[in-house]
Amino acid sequence: MEQYKALVFDCYGTLIDWEKGMYESLQSIFEQKTCPDAGKVFTTLSAIENRIQAEDKTMVYPAVLKLAYKSLAGELRLWADDDAAQAFGESVGKWPAFPDSADALGKLKGLGLKLIILSNVDNGSFAETRKKLEKGWGSFDGIYTAEDIGSYKPDLRNFKYALESLDRDFDISPNEVLCVANSRLHDVEPAHKMGLKAAWINRSGAIMGVKGREDSSKPDWTFNTMAEFADAIERDKRGD
Repeated sequence: MEQYKALVFDCYGTLIDWEKGMYESLQSIFEQKTCPDAGKVFTTLSAIENRIQAEDKTMVYPAVLKLAYKSLAGELRLWADDDAAQAFGESVGKWPAFPDSADALGKLKGLGLKLIILSNVDNGSFAETRKKLEKGWGSFDGIYTAEDIGSYKPDLRNFKYALESLDRDFDISPNEVLCVANSRLHDVEPAHKMGLKAAWINRSGAIMGVKGREDSSKPDWTFNTMAEFADAIERDKRGD
């Protein structure tokens, strides 16, 4: 992996524990007696979110989540509260980072790599998220959001936008770009369609964008944590 100059990260699911954050923000759903287990809830929510994003590519992410909350309650035949739906839509900035994310990003930054965010999120939500990730090492070199691009991954336009921006701003070509992500659906598969290599961060227990995609496009490398990934990059860069 020593050839890469830029790492394009999926943020939520890879660097941010979005399922933990969502679980904590969906307590009005989980507390209902007829609510199914978390696996069923997240599988259903994932399908709903993907459908909404495909139908309206310009809807900002908090609005997507608010609508997804109401649709989730409807499909699971649960009670939906407007205030809870609004709070869920506004919860993104509160979702926690994985414990290894900030340190791993710092190590990668120290190796001279350009760190890029390519995320299905809005700018306002990510402004809160980045405070959890940019600790002690600096800042991301590029932040490309669905709000700026006008479409949601796995739409290939998002990856084209990232590659064009990297070429224009840093003179980095596609063969020098590595996709780093947890979601097989939103990132690994479209990255491969764009001719990019992908490192899969196989976060334990992940459901959204992962479950049911086991037989889809295979990642080029697999790591269980961001710490493992950063260590591997460091070894390759140093020629160990």
